[in-house]
Amino acid sequence: MSSVSSASSLRVLNKGWELRGFLGDDWQLHRAQLHAREGATGGWVPARVPGSVLADLLAAGEVPSPYVGRQSMLSEWVPQRTWVYRTRLVTPEPGPGRRAFLEFDGIDYAAAVYLDGERIARHEGTYVPLVVEVTGRLGGEHALAVVIEPAPVSEPQVGYTEKVKVHKGRMGYGWDFCPRLVHQGLWGEVRLRTTGALRLADVWARPTLHGSTGKVAVHLTTDGDGQGSAELTLRTAEGEVVATATAPPSGTAELTVDHPRRWHLNGDGDPHLYTLTTVLRDTTGEVSDRRETRIGFRDVRFTRDPGAPEGSLPYRLTVDGRPVTIKGWNWVPADALYGAIDQGKLRHLLTLARDAGVTMLRVWGGGLIETEAFYDLCDEYGILVWQEFAQSSSGMRSLPSDDPAFVARMVAEAERIVPVRRNHPSLAIWCGGNELQRADGVPLTDDGSPVLAALHEVVARLDPGRHWLPTSPTGPVFGNTLQSVRSGPEHHDVHGPWEHQGLDDHYRLYDEGRALLLSEFGVEGMSNLRAIESVVPAPERRLPTYRNPVWDHLGRWWNNEPLVRAAFGGAIEDLRAMSRASQFLQADGLRYAIEANRRRPASCGVLPWQLNESFPNGWCTSSVDYFGEPKAAYHYVRRAYRREHVCAALPAPRVDELRATVWAWWEGGPAEVEARVLGLDGGVRAERRWTATVPGEIGVIACAPGAGSFLLDLSVRGDTGRTITNRYVLTGGPGFADLLTLPEASVTAELETGEDAWTLRLRHESGPVVPFLRLLDDRPAHAPGWVRWDDNAFDLLPGEERVLRATWDGVPPQDRRIRLDAWNLPPTTLIEKG
Repeated sequence: MSSVSSASSLRVLNKGWELRGFLGDDWQLHRAQLHAREGATGGWVPARVPGSVLADLLAAGEVPSPYVGRQSMLSEWVPQRTWVYRTRLVTPEPGPGRRAFLEFDGIDYAAAVYLDGERIARHEGTYVPLVVEVTGRLGGEHALAVVIEPAPVSEPQVGYTEKVKVHKGRMGYGWDFCPRLVHQGLWGEVRLRTTGALRLADVWARPTLHGSTGKVAVHLTTDGDGQGSAELTLRTAEGEVVATATAPPSGTAELTVDHPRRWHLNGDGDPHLYTLTTVLRDTTGEVSDRRETRIGFRDVRFTRDPGAPEGSLPYRLTVDGRPVTIKGWNWVPADALYGAIDQGKLRHLLTLARDAGVTMLRVWGGGLIETEAFYDLCDEYGILVWQEFAQSSSGMRSLPSDDPAFVARMVAEAERIVPVRRNHPSLAIWCGGNELQRADGVPLTDDGSPVLAALHEVVARLDPGRHWLPTSPTGPVFGNTLQSVRSGPEHHDVHGPWEHQGLDDHYRLYDEGRALLLSEFGVEGMSNLRAIESVVPAPERRLPTYRNPVWDHLGRWWNNEPLVRAAFGGAIEDLRAMSRASQFLQADGLRYAIEANRRRPASCGVLPWQLNESFPNGWCTSSVDYFGEPKAAYHYVRRAYRREHVCAALPAPRVDELRATVWAWWEGGPAEVEARVLGLDGGVRAERRWTATVPGEIGVIACAPGAGSFLLDLSVRGDTGRTITNRYVLTGGPGFADLLTLPEASVTAELETGEDAWTLRLRHESGPVVPFLRLLDDRPAHAPGWVRWDDNAFDLLPGEERVLRATWDGVPPQDRRIRLDAWNLPPTTLIEKG
């Protein structure tokens, strides 16, 4: 095989862009400004590509930070303007027979592209790539400009879905966890590609498993005049060639691999990825174009469990013929200004998901059709993706438009969106959108919506074999409530609630739940204190936050301060205690919901709402704050997702008589399971031990706990020698007020540091139990980088020692600072000393 020549080349155009806004068609009166001139002034500001208009204006000091207080409202004028991006493009003149293309991965939303002042393309669609042939137009210095039109009209969260006539995420029009920040800009990469006479328009690789053999059916689509051939080479991640084949330029070929290495789910093995290299040659043997595509061999499908209700859809994830329970999370855009997302932050968030044992992320329909970078990381981490088209519910009516023009638009866009993502082994589900319902509130089916039926047809045609869901939830009941659970209707796939149900009913709801799939539910909580200090102006950093205009702007829907106050006897006096108390309730409530579903064999899985947040709120249902620091809920969920785990079915967080049914899962032979009821002084009030041979329900521990807070301490130890613990802080009184007045404890900390790692040894020396001990990032929220702990937010018993490990990501050693936070520890900050 001859070497790849320069006949195919790629140049990323991410430098030298600038931006200026115009009102209406004012830019038409200044068309000369479409020609980028070095040193030009007159309102132009530097632009980042990929990026977002508002992010560039913020960087240039043209708008105040929308991430502070209510200042986002001062930028609501931005999407009403036309925004012009321009840059100078210096290129050599392509040789004879060479073609040139400008490629835009993402333009939000409608735009025109100009080269040297001449319009060469018109574009519409946030998620639709644009490819413009510019053969014969290059050579020397050129002016490239993209005129972004004002953002289209759409509906905020409370509105009417049928009024939405564009395919653009609605979150930015105003949502419960994001104020109005309508996105515009060149939010995808821009490239200049040169090829020979033939261009590879699409490479579709379909790996399948046949016993010990893997086959890859490759479908090629090319454009251009002339003949040629394509050479296909499949390599392992280490670069070993395992298969080759040839194909006509627009045709098919099949590669065969003996004993292929499989793409495994996160936690089940290596998600191995192969690289398919496609080299397109003309009749002279010259390389005309080339592409690299990553693929994975896996058998992922969805089935119906035996005995599942008639009419229910297949929700059971089945991998290599083995039924699997989904350990999921809901995913929202990593930033409201999604064109300017820091790729390091994206990797950090997905690393948190991987470390928590997540096997599926549901990409919510109010946000994005996610990016190649997102899918690439999910491929690498073995995390499946449930991708929804950008359609969502509305507070008034949630029925999509049946206008033929809208349906045709959605079909045309889907025909471009699906091929871009179908090679990813992480892609598991296409879904029509979030919470789409009939007028009576019943979730929609394909038969009930022309646009859903049309989208399903596109997916079936262009990505056959991929699972399809018309919407989420699929019902037949929408909401997961005690009333709906107890009233008798079947629960197949349901949503909610998103709020803590109180010290009496929260556990009951999830223990009585009957859903086959709980694809969206959550518990609200206050943000981390350093995030609050970044986004809430100093005069407003006080209690009460409830019905305060600034705090309302930063998460009004999720401010449950009255419930938190009641749960703690009305005695919370400052923000630090309120954040700690609300996060305690959020973490415990979310953990219990997951464990309750894990105890039900009929449960196909859970996807809590939500892993991350797109905007820094004061109150939110997220488990990781906007700045990337996990809240306590993240760690509680992470423990609940462990392969080896121990938990209890409990009547409520508040009990007069405790009766706990203990469950345990472990690996290996017989296990020792222990349950103890402990007072906050560490004294044992009741205990039971079992030698268990079969994972599942183990036994019951019961006692009268007495007044005040206490702990249920559980552990399981299999023949691997590893002990897994799980603890619940419960109360035999009206609430948890006694946690606020616990006597001070003494804990020693011994720190060992490495290049990017800490090992922290904590030992309880004296005093009562230290409940809900957290290790918090003690740097300013905007400081670069992150820290990830292997465990956090736990209870430390008298005399107990814990060894914890942290990974520092992008934080210089001299800046690493951690604060120990608990009800009854003095303020303590740990730093790395040189």
